[in-house]
Amino acid sequence: MNRPVAAATGGAIALAALAAAGDVRAACAGRPTDPAGAAGYGYGAAEVRSYATAHVRVFYAMTGPNAPVLTSTRGDGVPDTAALAGDTGEDALVRYAQMGFRAPVPDTGCPSNGGDAKTDIYLVKFAGSDGSTEQDACTGHACASWVLCESTFTGRAYADAAEGFHTVVPHELFHVVQNAYDAALDRFWAEGTAQWAMKTLRPELMDLEHNLPGFFSQSSRSIDAPPGGAVATYLYGAAIWPVFLTARYDASLVKDALDKEADGTGSLAAVDAAVTARRSSLAAEYPLFVAWNACTKGRAGTGGYPSAKTYPAITPAPAPLDGSAQGITTGLSNFTYLTHVDAASQAALDADAARNAGVLVPISSGLCELDRAAPLPATFTGDALVVVTGVTTKKTDAPFTLTIGPAPAVADGGSSQGAGTTTTKSGCRAAGSATSSDAVIPLVLLAGAVARRRRRQRRP
Repeated sequence: MNRPVAAATGGAIALAALAAAGDVRAACAGRPTDPAGAAGYGYGAAEVRSYATAHVRVFYAMTGPNAPVLTSTRGDGVPDTAALAGDTGEDALVRYAQMGFRAPVPDTGCPSNGGDAKTDIYLVKFAGSDGSTEQDACTGHACASWVLCESTFTGRAYADAAEGFHTVVPHELFHVVQNAYDAALDRFWAEGTAQWAMKTLRPELMDLEHNLPGFFSQSSRSIDAPPGGAVATYLYGAAIWPVFLTARYDASLVKDALDKEADGTGSLAAVDAAVTARRSSLAAEYPLFVAWNACTKGRAGTGGYPSAKTYPAITPAPAPLDGSAQGITTGLSNFTYLTHVDAASQAALDADAARNAGVLVPISSGLCELDRAAPLPATFTGDALVVVTGVTTKKTDAPFTLTIGPAPAVADGGSSQGAGTTTTKSGCRAAGSATSSDAVIPLVLLAGAVARRRRRQRRP
């Protein structure tokens, strides 16, 4: 079933309904090289040239506001930055293919297509963004695509133009790859995996890390319900989700999820299918994901992200509780708690098991021991971090009660199962994060709206 297509952040909402069945091809769009331009950009009367590699063609104007820096050290006279954009794009598409991802859908079905089946990149002068991916002819869920990319990166938050092209071009070309599966991906997954893909190709670049605070500062939200207003950093920061999944498994998990999405399966359901094939589930992975996010920066210890110490952290609220806490989740919204007990205790969750789950992480000397994390109920002594999260995309209230109480008695010769023990000060207290009061967003609306124009905002 085809889903409607909507404009992304930075543009007016424009829905273009696709037919529900059959071989349906969306109307072809123009290009910046056309007299009328396209997507708000046009080269006008300027002379236009191009630089081509095996899989990419870069168009650029020789004069006017969209022209790149025309300096060339090449024998063919192609501007160095235009060649850099093309070579960076070629490298990205080749490496994505080596990772097993689909090739871009050829744009040969449209009269204005750059003259061949290569993926086209148009260098333009953006007012605020750095790049965007535009959909063209569509058949079923898959669409051909072309890219707009900032032409100079002058005044942008990059060390130089090379860093800008190396950051933006692989990101946008992964949107092109995504569109070969399903041009209606959930936005957090579309932007998150594009950031993840760029970081996979260019691990030395820090654009992913620059955007993580936008996600971590609102990580108690259900990941598929972005906040209102300017949400670019939240969506780009959602790259931590595929970072987590590929750290837990490998990069093929993202490919497997996209394979599932090719038939219109939603992004979270597709991830669930991919981890289920690996003998896990979304319900098992998501609480651990929240725990990994809470065990970063100053709490980074054993297990978790390899770069956990450099990531921002969820900050549980400091107010002490009396050994129990109540809350309500919607979707994948979540709570994090810090707790301390002096004697062996059990953290237990009273909730609908189909809606909520939890995990306990021992803390030793202030550092998380994620390699000893245990699902609730779990026994422990000393300090611990406890996560309670929704484990369904259902956006209705799911109440829970978390209790910290005496550990159950253990028969002679037996052992109490749990997360292990640590020794700290006396008392029994729990402190929880701010409530996860997501606006209730019907799943059908989230599935029904998608970015036709996936625009990359200027880096903060």
